[in-house]
Amino acid sequence: MKILGKLVVRNLKLYLRDKGAVFFSFLSVIIIILMYVFFLGKMQMDNITNEVGDIDGVGWLVSSWIMAGLVTVSTVTIPLGAIGILIDDRDKGLFNDFYTSPISRNVLALSYLISAWVIGFIMVLLNYIIGQYVVLSGGELLLGVDLLMMLGLIMLSIMAFSSFFFYIANFVKTRNAYATLATLTGTFVGFLGGIYIPIGILSKNVQNVMNIFPTAHAVTLVRRVYMEDAMADVFQYADPLFVEEYKNIYGLNVQMFDHILTNFEMFLSLVLFMLIFYVLSVLKLSKTKLQ
Repeated sequence: MKILGKLVVRNLKLYLRDKGAVFFSFLSVIIIILMYVFFLGKMQMDNITNEVGDIDGVGWLVSSWIMAGLVTVSTVTIPLGAIGILIDDRDKGLFNDFYTSPISRNVLALSYLISAWVIGFIMVLLNYIIGQYVVLSGGELLLGVDLLMMLGLIMLSIMAFSSFFFYIANFVKTRNAYATLATLTGTFVGFLGGIYIPIGILSKNVQNVMNIFPTAHAVTLVRRVYMEDAMADVFQYADPLFVEEYKNIYGLNVQMFDHILTNFEMFLSLVLFMLIFYVLSVLKLSKTKLQ
């Protein structure tokens, strides 16, 4: 445990020292905020206002939707940046030192993953606090059980995506290649999560494909907690058919081949996603030879 702790602290220091990695971890978040200001916010507010009228809670609802997406994107992009430490270590030849030391491959894998979890949770928590400030301007803070559920979902999402990117990083040889991967992931994660473009306006076939990815499950779980009170406030007198249509369009329902996934099914998919790629990562490390 002492060796694991020292490796984790080392990785944390290396990540925070790399200002470029920290910035690019937040690049997708910046894009979402800009799209919210110039496009997404107005489009959704106009759609809701046409149905329920001009009421105060609409701004709260739309802000909650955007900030739920912002938090979820952070749980993808920030661990992705943190896992980049592995690429740097391989590029510098440090893996040879690790492999010839008494450190087990499982401990080595855990050191990178725990570092990504810690970095991810701290940075995403900062995004969440900023998001709560934005939401508070027109609504209410998450408290009590809802707050605990939100923090739990954030941690689960970070752990799931960290495991996936750790596995992918084992096949990437250079920092430049990983930077390209990070850029592409940061660009597409907003689409896969139905954040840049509401998933409900796409064709059914495209929706089915997008809803297979765990990003859709993560963002939907976060939205359901983040937006519950706002939806109850805005849609208390609305037509139930419109409410269901809103859920389908704006990603509060994940529908796969005519089946709407339950919270438990989406939670389970994230847990399995995390465990599968963790095991695959350890197996890949165990077969890696000295360079």
